[in-house]
Amino acid sequence: MRQLKILVYGDMDLNIMDGSAVWLTSMASMLAVNKSLKTDILLKAKEQNTRLTSSISNFENVTLFDPFTTFPSMPVENGNRINVTEALARMQALNKQQEYHLIIIRGFALVKEMMKHPNLMQKTIPYITDFDHNPKTISDTERTALRQVYDGFPNMFLQTEATREIFSKLMNVDGEKVAILSPMILAQPITPDYRNRNNQLIYSGKFAPEWYTEEIIHAAQKLTDTDIQFCIVGDKFQADLRARSREIKQAFKDTANINWVGAVSRAESQAYIEASDIGISWRSELIDNDDSVELSTKLLEYARLGKPVLLRRTKMHEQLLGIDYELFVNTEEEFLAKTQQVLQDSAMYKRAAKAVYRASHDFTLEASYNRLKKLLWSYNKEPLHLLVASHDLKFMTDIIHYLESQPNIRIKIDHWSNHTEHDIANSQALLEWADMIFCEWGLGNAVWYSQHKKQGQKLLVRVHAQEKRTQHPFNYQLDAIDHIIAVCPFIMEEMHRICKIPRYKMILIANTIDTQKLDRPKQANIDFNIGICGVIPKIKGLDKALDIFEQLWQQDKRYKLFIKGLLPKDVAWLMGRPAERAYYEAVFARVKEAEWQTNVVFDKHGNDVHEWLQKIGYLLSTSESESFHTVLMEGMAAGSTPCLLSWPGVETVYPADTIFKTPSAIADFIVTNELKEASQQSYKDYAYKYFNKDKICHEIENLLWETFLK
Repeated sequence: MRQLKILVYGDMDLNIMDGSAVWLTSMASMLAVNKSLKTDILLKAKEQNTRLTSSISNFENVTLFDPFTTFPSMPVENGNRINVTEALARMQALNKQQEYHLIIIRGFALVKEMMKHPNLMQKTIPYITDFDHNPKTISDTERTALRQVYDGFPNMFLQTEATREIFSKLMNVDGEKVAILSPMILAQPITPDYRNRNNQLIYSGKFAPEWYTEEIIHAAQKLTDTDIQFCIVGDKFQADLRARSREIKQAFKDTANINWVGAVSRAESQAYIEASDIGISWRSELIDNDDSVELSTKLLEYARLGKPVLLRRTKMHEQLLGIDYELFVNTEEEFLAKTQQVLQDSAMYKRAAKAVYRASHDFTLEASYNRLKKLLWSYNKEPLHLLVASHDLKFMTDIIHYLESQPNIRIKIDHWSNHTEHDIANSQALLEWADMIFCEWGLGNAVWYSQHKKQGQKLLVRVHAQEKRTQHPFNYQLDAIDHIIAVCPFIMEEMHRICKIPRYKMILIANTIDTQKLDRPKQANIDFNIGICGVIPKIKGLDKALDIFEQLWQQDKRYKLFIKGLLPKDVAWLMGRPAERAYYEAVFARVKEAEWQTNVVFDKHGNDVHEWLQKIGYLLSTSESESFHTVLMEGMAAGSTPCLLSWPGVETVYPADTIFKTPSAIADFIVTNELKEASQQSYKDYAYKYFNKDKICHEIENLLWETFLK
């Protein structure tokens, strides 16, 4: 079965909770969304705690590799963590063993080391964050190194659109190779109620001067005479605060309204956020300003739980939350004022909470995967194995021919004998081969495959009309079916009404029409040529077609009726049904005895409909029921004037001026109508616009890939 095998390595220690380490676990979680992705994570350091790794260690399609125990014979300089050279040696070994389709790495030093391994570069996407974004201060050396990265790798990840824009300017490139890898967060399954419960603010993250650690402490101290509390999560001290960590910790302990919980797992961190009411993402202007190009993951983690966030006003934050967001704070004075105001004003609190929650939706794991899935899977060059299962492929010919011409798709057919009978052993063997199954007609084939498909395989079912008259849809294993394709809106609604198929399962894609093949010059003098194609079984209404023709012939003896297709005598099972047999015996007796019998012409069944339509001026549909009535649309594509007796749902497929209530109304229209080139062209245009095979085949192809990649 088709898989995407990925190796991920980030040059960061997962024993220390910070943004880069959280990124690695988010990346693994995002890749785990699709079970057809198999992701291996190479760790940088020995696992000393599970605060971060616990969130990804239980994914069935994610495997963690210890850099020491997995490679006991490989040398190391440091017994606790590997350097970039040692990491590349291990990645080479893993790639030789696993034959990855794709490698994702983070860290500029690591990327530079990777450039010594051209065999890996062509399957690697580097994620670059640690470079100078300022065109005035970036060195020529760094600029050259970045340009080598851009030129050397097939693609690269940057965090935001703003980052791509500044990178493209720095490198003087179009940025086409750059994909956006936004911060990623878990989706919130339950919509928050946007209520302040505890008057508690929370800060979760690193402690550093530009992250306003001391400013937050000072603000908390000014609010000690209120009932406002602060929850502080984290234990990583950076820059100048590393040397003063003991002092900072003491300040946490000495401030009465601060509860410092230290280092916790990511799940525990989320629980603390959920128990709080306002998130703090207030940082230095050196980090958050109008030229900032990176977005805080922590901001989004507050937002996903519906917690209003205090943060500095910047262009990026305005784009994210709106220019009117009410909790932008630049100074301590604004921080203190907005904090007290929003905790006391429930309407303001709700507005801010809704704004951040809405903004978080674009950054969920699922949303991130959906943005990146085409790029990720493009690194797997193996073709998709598509199995088509059906007893009747007459409406699939164009689609199969098109898909067979695609280099990234392989097709096999499971030919069923009828609605329910098939070679079970053959079907099982084909199932082992398939990545995706397409059941043409939702009959016994759809039942069997929905009950036997394997985990990771995708299943599409296309329904026409007869399905709703059977018990088969009630026996579908619906959870195993990804989409049910209906060929017209009426059938979609009927499958919902009669068979209780949920609308969210269904998608509308029409049958194909080969408009190019059908667009041929008409023969001369076709104004009196009436056609009907397909006259069995009796619901096709041959008797009504004869009524129309007879009424016309009585007014003008030049009218002829051309009948194309199989006749009852050609279909044994049909003649075995007494009601059908009696109906056709009466119809053919009527023709034989009529004085107009010589003006009724039976044209043999065949695949020359495109040629037959060249002589047809008016094409009839006298059916009691259809899903689409393909031949009528073929007639339109050929410039024949369609005349349809109304059947349920006909108005969802055909133009209103081609639909009539009675046979007599059709005859009255034909006898007074004049065939004109403009009208013929309008029918051709209609068929081309909605049903031409190129359009429909592309829709099917897009659905295949969208379904497989989801």
